[in-house]
Order: sequence, then structure tokens, then C-alpha cells
Amino acid sequence: MGLNIGNVIQQLRHQHGVGQGELAEALGVSAQAVSKWETGKANPDLFLLPGLADYFGVSIDSLFGGVQDAQELPRKAAEQLEVNNHGWTELTKSDWRGTFLPNYGPYTPTEDQLHLLGDVRGKVVLEIGCGCGESLSWMKEQGAGELWGLDISGDRIAKAEKLLADSDWSGKLFVSPMELDPGIPHRYFDLIFSIYGLGWTTDPDKTMKLIGEYLKPGGRFIFSWDNPLMHCLDSLDGRYVLSRSYVDERVIDFKKKNAGMRLHNWKLSTYLNCLANHGFLIERVVEESSYDPEEADIFREGKYYSAGVARLISNAIIIRARKR
Repeated sequence: MGLNIGNVIQQLRHQHGVGQGELAEALGVSAQAVSKWETGKANPDLFLLPGLADYFGVSIDSLFGGVQDAQELPRKAAEQLEVNNHGWTELTKSDWRGTFLPNYGPYTPTEDQLHLLGDVRGKVVLEIGCGCGESLSWMKEQGAGELWGLDISGDRIAKAEKLLADSDWSGKLFVSPMELDPGIPHRYFDLIFSIYGLGWTTDPDKTMKLIGEYLKPGGRFIFSWDNPLMHCLDSLDGRYVLSRSYVDERVIDFKKKNAGMRLHNWKLSTYLNCLANHGFLIERVVEESSYDPEEADIFREGKYYSAGVARLISNAIIIRARKR
């Protein structure tokens, strides 16, 4: 199990003889913020990690102490994460809500129809890409025991904490990219899930490896994400056409509510092979659509999600796997 990043910061401060105020001034934050990191009440935002690492002369990965076989994030991955962190910060200010349980994705059957999660009462659960906490809140309503979550955006984690607190619930939430272990317990979780979060990873293999380490043997991982063909499909001049390669997994830049985003369009086989390589047994793959047939007859020019598309391919894929 890796140490909490706050513990690592505290150790580095003591090793270098640096006070909380001195570190806070160097990073442009308050001494109270540093204190919260070190007491586990909060985690530093992603954009502060390079400055923290430079200040102490260590790698970013070493801030997440105790991680086995840790490697620094490649420069391009770090740049992609920085773009997305800024994008999510901007998006959090808008009225965009996203997808969360019991929904798995646009024009996709719900949990009430699919029954993928099973009985979650008393289960210890972790959400990868927990956003503003709606799915974690739903899990608690179903009787889940401990709630844990991870998200790249400090603003979204703050909203998740407030959402849970408003219902007198609590969760252990981390501001961290999913490619790094921020101090999450290993072999601890009954269920890990990701509702439209996993596809943001810059490194599916590293992310799946960590998820496998967090899970108990026999624990389950369930995630949903865009059908990879969605990013290759356009609706133009009354027709649906393939306009981008499915096989090259290139980086795609786009905007969501005018917030800049960047992601790889990983193939379905990439997700499945990464799961298999890290000791998962694939139990179920869902490629089903749920839509109003009358709505599907309406062609929507330039529309990314639509019933018309759902009639041709599932807008989302859902995968349930079990850790051996």
C-alpha cells in the first residue's frame, strides 16, 4: 500500500527542514492548504504536483510513496492530463452534468435493467473518475459500506465531498490521475467501478494494473465508456459515415461546453487485453442500445449521441470483469 501523499509531503518537508508556510509560499497556496494535505483532509490539485516535485528534487511518482515499480508519467501524458484538468475545472462551472448511476451511458440500458452490480450492501467500493460524486451517492443509497473515489479535478472532488456531506455521508476521496496510486489500499475493495471515466486514461495498462492491485481476489470491476466507433462516426448530409480511423488510437482534441479536452480513442480490444493481462476474467460485455424507435427515425446532423446512431451501434460499451 502506498503512503498518503500528505504523509510523503510531510516527510519531505522534515528532511529538507522546510516549514509549512515556506512550502505554501513557494507553491502559491496557503499554509492551511498544506496542513490539510498533511492531515489527510485534502489532496493537492494535479497542477501543483510538478511544482511540488521540483521543489523537493524528486519525481512526481515518488510523491505517491510506496508505489511498486513506479515510473514517471511521460511528458505527453502529463501534458494531456494538464489539459484535461483545466478542462474539467472549467466544465465544473457550467450546467453540464454527465453520466452517473443508475445510468451507464446515452441510449444504454440502466442498472435497473442490466443488474451488473449485484447486491452492494456493506461493500467497500471505489470509483475511478468519480466526478462530482453522484454515482457514489447512488451507491450509498443502495447500502454500500465504505465509499472511496478518485478524480483528476480538485473542483469536482470538492463538489463530491459537499454532495456526500449534505446527506451526512462521508467518503475517502483523492485528487489524482488514475495512472498513479495516491495511497489507495491494495487488496481492499469488493467493487471498483467507473462510469464514463476510464476512457480518459493516458495509459490503460498502468491503470488496469492498479485497479487489479486495489481489488480483493474475487472482487469485480465494472466500467462504461463510449463505444470506440463513436469517435470515428459522423452524421453528415443525411448519412452516417466513418470519418476517422478506429485502429490507430490517436489523440483526439475536442471541446465540451467550450472546455478543451484531449483523449486517446482506445480500441475495445485494448481494454479487454489489459484486463486479461492483469488477472481479470471477463464476465460480461454489454453492447446494447435503448431508444425510442420514433426518435431513431429523426436524423440529427452533427449530433454525437442520438437514437439514430444507437440504432446502428451501441453508443456505449459496458464491461464487467472479476479479479482472479
